Amino acid sequence: METERRFDIGDIVVVHALNDLVGEVTKRSLNGDGVYDFMVHYEDGACEWCEASDLREANDLDNWSLTERECFSLFS
Repeated sequence: METERRFDIGDIVVVHALNDLVGEVTKRSLNGDGVYDFMVHYEDGACEWCEASDLREANDLDNWSLTERECFSLFS
């Protein structure tokens, strides 16, 4: 049984299924199927709705150029 990935508002994620850009989860909405969709916002003003399966946590190997944040790794 596969469990649904859970992301919270403020999480920094990569929309790996669409564009591989780093963005921030700014909204979460329960859709008609009873599954959460997530709005990902980019610092250039763009945003998009995504399913949890489209997202993964951002890491230090990702493109952070559209964020005002930096990635801090425990291993650097």
